[in-house]
Formats: sequence, structure tokens, C-alpha cells
Amino acid sequence: DDRELGLELARLEEASDAADRDVGELHADVRTRERALAAVEGGDRVAEVEQRRRTLLLDIESKAIGYLRLRAGVIAAEQALRLFRERHRSAMMQRASRTFMHISGGEYSGLSTQADKGQEFLIANTAAGGSKLARDLSKGTRFQLYLALRIAGYHEVAATRETLPFIADDIMETFDDGRAGRAFELMAEMADVGQVIYLTHHEHLCDIARSACPGVTIHRL
Repeated sequence: DDRELGLELARLEEASDAADRDVGELHADVRTRERALAAVEGGDRVAEVEQRRRTLLLDIESKAIGYLRLRAGVIAAEQALRLFRERHRSAMMQRASRTFMHISGGEYSGLSTQADKGQEFLIANTAAGGSKLARDLSKGTRFQLYLALRIAGYHEVAATRETLPFIADDIMETFDDGRAGRAFELMAEMADVGQVIYLTHHEHLCDIARSACPGVTIHRL
């Protein structure tokens, strides 16, 4: 499980660092002994130093093998964590992709992620075959992407536990009418499993909501 994998990864990384330090210290000791050996001429001292050198080399070999095993363990734990996260987020990512594609009217074909230097970035894929980082999208499209993620998350939560009201406050001020209408259609689907409340001071959005969701109830405050 995610917590146990995280603890195991931390333990392996600590042991790996310790083994790395041990190997470095042993290499330094070997170099010191080799210099001492070169300075000795004849006698039993040479044989003694040579024996110690061989012992140190065997110790280095043993430590190096242990280090490699620990590094393999770290890599395996990291891979297990990545696969765990992929399995648990794949359904939400697929729903978010479909939602974003619907809101954009097919201009975007979906979402994907890209790892870079230990970080993971959200990518919006265009229907024409291109792609853009989420941070490079226009403000309006970025808001539509965030709404798609929220809608997907809402459905994920609703599938496993009690649903809470979904409340949004004028998040469509940068949407054109077509995208606003499609967003309201998705909110109507959300209303099948929970309460959806949208707050706005734009009169034209009320007309769009009526058209997209004939069963909508509009309260004027």
C-alpha cells in the first residue's frame, strides 16, 4: 500500500546512502594503503600490507554489491509507488479528459501527464495533434481545464461516499457561450447524483443554463 511503500522507500534510501558512504571510505583507505605499500621496501611488512589490501578490496566488493541491491530496491519501490498512483488516478484522468474534450467542443482531445526532473506536469492535447502545458493555456481554457478536473473529482467521490453540494461562483466569466452551455450540460449530469449550485451575476448565463438544462431552478437573490 502507498504508506508502506513510502516507508520502505525511505528505509532503502537511508541504507543506500550509508552503503555509499562506506564504499567511499573504503576506497580512500585503499588509496592510503597503496601509498604505504609503495613506500615500504622488502620484509614482512610488504606481505602484511598486501594482505590488508586484498582484504579491503574484498570488503569493497561486498559493500558495492550490497549498495547495488539497495539501489535496486529503491528503484523498485519508486516504480511500485508510481504504478500505485497511476492505477488509482487513471479513472479520474480518463473522466477529466472526456470532460475537458466536451467543454472545449472537441478542440482538445484530452489530457495526459509528463514527468520531468522528479515533477509531473499536466498536458492538454489538441485535436490537431499538438500539446500544451496547462500553465501555457489561455486563462479561459485553463479555467475550463480546472473545471473538468473538479467535475471528474466530484464523480470519483460520489461513487464511493456521500456526496456534498458542488458550488461554483461565476467560474464561466471567461467562457464563450458554446463552452458555457456544454459546462452546464455536465453540471446537469452531476445534479443526478448530488446538488449543484452555480452563482452568477451574468443574466445571459441564466438563458444558457435554461437551454442546456431544461430542469434547472433559478433563484434571484
